[in-house]
Amino acid sequence: MMQKINIFSYVFWPEQFLLNEMVEEISKENTVHVLTGLPNYPKGEFFPGYSVSKGPYREKFHNARIRRYPILPRKKGFARLMLNYLTHIFSASMTQAYLPKADWAFVFATSPITTAIPAILWARLNRAKVCIWLQDLWPDSVAAVGATNRKSLLYKILGFLVSWIYKRTDLILIQSPAFADNLKEFGYKGPVHFVPNWAPGLDFEKVQIPKWLENIPNKFTVTFAGNVGKAQAIDTVVEAAQLLVKNENIQFLIAGDGSELERVQKISKEKALNNIFFFGRKPIEDMPGLFKRSNVLLVSLKKDPIFSRTIPSKVQAYMAAGKPLIGSLDGVGSQVIESANCGYSNAAENAQSLAESILRMAQLSEEKRQELGQNARKYFLENYQKKLILKQILGYLEHYKKTSNSTL
Repeated sequence: MMQKINIFSYVFWPEQFLLNEMVEEISKENTVHVLTGLPNYPKGEFFPGYSVSKGPYREKFHNARIRRYPILPRKKGFARLMLNYLTHIFSASMTQAYLPKADWAFVFATSPITTAIPAILWARLNRAKVCIWLQDLWPDSVAAVGATNRKSLLYKILGFLVSWIYKRTDLILIQSPAFADNLKEFGYKGPVHFVPNWAPGLDFEKVQIPKWLENIPNKFTVTFAGNVGKAQAIDTVVEAAQLLVKNENIQFLIAGDGSELERVQKISKEKALNNIFFFGRKPIEDMPGLFKRSNVLLVSLKKDPIFSRTIPSKVQAYMAAGKPLIGSLDGVGSQVIESANCGYSNAAENAQSLAESILRMAQLSEEKRQELGQNARKYFLENYQKKLILKQILGYLEHYKKTSNSTL
């Protein structure tokens, strides 16, 4: 049955997130509008062709309509980031009035969770329901990266805000089953369903090695791809590279950008680590070639209770590639690697254990590594296929369309 869905998101095309693929697919048979800001993630600069003065504020994306609003770009530093968040809330709240009638206000809830505020406002004014697909856990994730601490006034204020949002939400979908306890902690009593992410924008049928990899030595290659921030504990990867620097057959590739990139590049240079290469942010279409060029794919997270509840999105992408995985993380992410029998998992921020697992993987036969990679691909096909997940989402929206759990 066709549904009318208004999507609220902090990020959207041409920014690279799986929401883009969701909108492309569900708009084929449903009426979809997207409310979002001018694209500027992750560099904090508006994408070419976008500006506050000229917009464009109305666009079409496949069969969906986009309504954009002006914002202050996302910049480094607590004050600038808060201004970015506040302009999103204010501008979205002003612009939501232009959205058409719909059954659902659907929130793609990356950080910040405050994206849900305009959605709740629109839903209350239009007698619609609110669904949040939760990708991050506030306020704990804010504390986990050092922006505040769990005893601070800011944490308490954010906790109150999160509770306010949850109590006005009709349905929450969670990207990790371990998120459920956090919802209860902040007062949510409605229906909750585990809906994992898939691997966005990756085509493994026709894979070509990117030109920027042509001069990389032909060695056993450990690859980390994605955001290079505090949450990823990239120092642990650098420390593992230092422990293995005398092994001339092992090298590390880091493809990604983030708040910690310049700092760890400097550390690697100071320590004269000739076994680690940094490439910065690369197009998502280059990732299948990068993964093919790699022998093992690495995922790491900071040691913190909140991150132990998270399944990093790169896990799905790595599994889709059919390559062995090595994890430096705790909790549910580690459990996924073990359940799939697709590699080795180590405690978060333990560089010694990580280095030992990499050495162990390098010493395996090619046949054994292929077996681990095949296990990863099999697990992906059984659990993380886009069509199955989208069917789940639409099914839940249809099922709960006529029930109510939120409160004023």
